[in-house]
Amino acid sequence: MSAIFYPVPGCPGLRLDGLVLTPTAAVALLASTAASSPCPRCGTPSDRVHSHYRRTVADLPCHDRPLALRLVVRRFRCLNPGCPQAIFCERLPELLGSHARTTTRLTDAHRAIGFALGGEAGARLAQRLEMPTSPDTLLRRVKESPDEPAPPPRYVGVDDWAVRKGQRYGTILIDLERGQVIDLLPGRDGEALKDWLKEHPGVEVITRDRWPAYAQAASEGAPQARQVADRWHLLKNLREAVQRLLERHAAQVRQALAEAPEAPAGAAPAEGPSERTSPPTPAQRPIPVDHPPATKKQARQARRQARVQQYERVKELRAQGRSLRQIARATGLSVKCVIRYLRSGRCPDWNPGRKVPTQLDPFAAHVGGWVDRGGRNAADLYRELVGLGFRGSYDAVRRYLARRLGSTGRPGPRVGVLNPPAVPPPSPCKLSYEVIRRPEDRKAEEQARVDKLRGCEPALREGLDLAEEFAVMLRRRGVLSLTEWLAKAEGSGCAELRSLASALRLDEAAVAAALAERWSNGPVEGAVNRLKLIKRSMYGRAGWELLRARVRHAG
Repeated sequence: MSAIFYPVPGCPGLRLDGLVLTPTAAVALLASTAASSPCPRCGTPSDRVHSHYRRTVADLPCHDRPLALRLVVRRFRCLNPGCPQAIFCERLPELLGSHARTTTRLTDAHRAIGFALGGEAGARLAQRLEMPTSPDTLLRRVKESPDEPAPPPRYVGVDDWAVRKGQRYGTILIDLERGQVIDLLPGRDGEALKDWLKEHPGVEVITRDRWPAYAQAASEGAPQARQVADRWHLLKNLREAVQRLLERHAAQVRQALAEAPEAPAGAAPAEGPSERTSPPTPAQRPIPVDHPPATKKQARQARRQARVQQYERVKELRAQGRSLRQIARATGLSVKCVIRYLRSGRCPDWNPGRKVPTQLDPFAAHVGGWVDRGGRNAADLYRELVGLGFRGSYDAVRRYLARRLGSTGRPGPRVGVLNPPAVPPPSPCKLSYEVIRRPEDRKAEEQARVDKLRGCEPALREGLDLAEEFAVMLRRRGVLSLTEWLAKAEGSGCAELRSLASALRLDEAAVAAALAERWSNGPVEGAVNRLKLIKRSMYGRAGWELLRARVRHAG
């Protein structure tokens, strides 16, 4: 009977002497058949066997069972008289490493699971796949994995990421050609980035945001590289400048966007109480209800009055020449709140009565028809909506119906018509998005609001025109050059756009490259999102070495 050899790629010298299957495991009995073995110290081949010994290692599962290999290997005598090692153990490098308890292919499988899932989740999956191991072993496999070979990077993207938000930060480097993470560096002060760039003189292009530390590090560490500012961050800076502009002209914006409701054609004018020709019938007369004291309304008014007093106090202290920090200490507000008060033309209102979107908005037409037909039972309405595909709760339907009908204190049809509250104009933040949006992407009502804003005072109109010109330039459709736009903005009467132009002037070369180069920081932002996912999957407990290994892994 011919010998059966154990199928291990690159390791033909193993004879299978038996296979034992139990309900929970499988055991393969193997023996080495190689004629000789090289000495691990001097490399001299030897065929003089000194003795035999047994070795048990784990391998990939067999027949849905964990597999253990019981190897019979030999000890040899070294034939080199000058070698300090007289007796050595036989090595099987294709099957397993020295002193290893698992085969190489099982180690690779554990490493792949560790890269994909981490320790705890990976150990649970390995148990289900009949390759049981501990979470610590998986993480050790990941940290011991060698770095993947990669060509020297030429186009590099740089961004920061939070190790612990608000306390510790790091820097991530991306190879824009391959779309893979190159390295993670500690801190975001630029020192580690400068040292890394000096070690990689082949970098030709560096994309980054406008963080000054990165700009300085790129200039000192790689003076030969072209720096490219990220277009998304430039558009974000522009939107923030437009928002500050609209906040400063809040009164004019509200006045321009205020519209009186138009009565439909042919409709009769509404009658006032003094023009009623006859008193209402008992069926039409409202049912008197004892309303509880409006304690919530009084509390809201009191809080509103306190905010107004704080707002006036901030304005008064600023008029006296106090600094922002002095005002913050005197009023107990934060510096950001003081800045917001000073930029706003009136006291901000945090309870404007805006309509909140709900899950029932797509069914508003059906609910309106149901109410017009006399429906009042929330349970009946809920059952109808579930049949139409509504996935919300009964309480959501009940609250929506109560808001739709109003509160009369008793069941039945309500008396009179409930006039909906006037919809307030969009906030400066929302308007800023509409201003920098492409004209072809704006809705009809958004375009109408932008046109009304342009009809305001010349300072506001000038700022909006400058913002739209810069947004067109960032989308590479403009006719102005960056130098022309900067000169135009610096000479304008809009303080917000002047401030933005002054900041861009300090980084003019990188901004000009952003308008001409095809590189951007988009891949870097995607890598940061992946890094956050890995951190959260490990509950934020990954150390720097482990996190770096998992993020750099191409898979």
